[in-house]
Amino acid sequence: MRTPFLLCALCAALSALAAPRPTAKKGDAMAADSWRAAAASFEGKAVKTNALEVGEPGLVSGDAPAAAVKILSGNDKDETGGELIVLMPPDRFQDFVANFSQRQLGSNRGGFGALSKAKTVNGTFVTIKGEGTLLFGLDPKDAKALPKPSELLAAQLQLAKDGVQATKPGWTAKEFNVAKVGVTGAPESAREWERLQGLLAAQTLAAKQPRWKSKELLDAIKSGSTRLTVDDSAAKVEWTLVWK
Repeated sequence: MRTPFLLCALCAALSALAAPRPTAKKGDAMAADSWRAAAASFEGKAVKTNALEVGEPGLVSGDAPAAAVKILSGNDKDETGGELIVLMPPDRFQDFVANFSQRQLGSNRGGFGALSKAKTVNGTFVTIKGEGTLLFGLDPKDAKALPKPSELLAAQLQLAKDGVQATKPGWTAKEFNVAKVGVTGAPESAREWERLQGLLAAQTLAAKQPRWKSKELLDAIKSGSTRLTVDDSAAKVEWTLVWK
């Protein structure tokens, strides 16, 4: 039987993944610690690093000025270069987390599967209210107006912890499970779903935000990475769109 061999191989592989990574040398160009140590030299400059790990991202509020994701920076040798918060437009949050949470497969070596490596994040290094951060898809000119990266991330984590709560006095918070639209016996009817989509379209138009395309809206709801709330003024209900 090959089972014991496979189990041993799997254990060895998991042990290798769990082993602590070596630290990058001082001044490594792909290490976030190097950028912070010489902030004046790197400020506003294009830099790149490998996302060795992606931290818990939480949930992004629809009105957030930017989304924050903490990564463990590193070089091509998987040597660590310190933790770093990456800021990006809220509409790129979902794709960023999904993409950089997975390692890129490399070439096949030794006939035992394909080696993997961390994916590279390209951006601009800036300092916001004393915190060195990496801008991904954001204009450096707008960086100074943003809150502290650590505060943005803390708000996302708190939002995920709190769950659904009404933000307006006298209103009620409810969830609308899009996955159950049209299901026999479920309160989420197709007609109500159309009504909420109409309210959401009017809401985004008033906020001068791009209107959601049908597929993008469903993808965002399914992933749960973005908290989408629809204000139902007539009923004084804040509907949070979920997929369960």
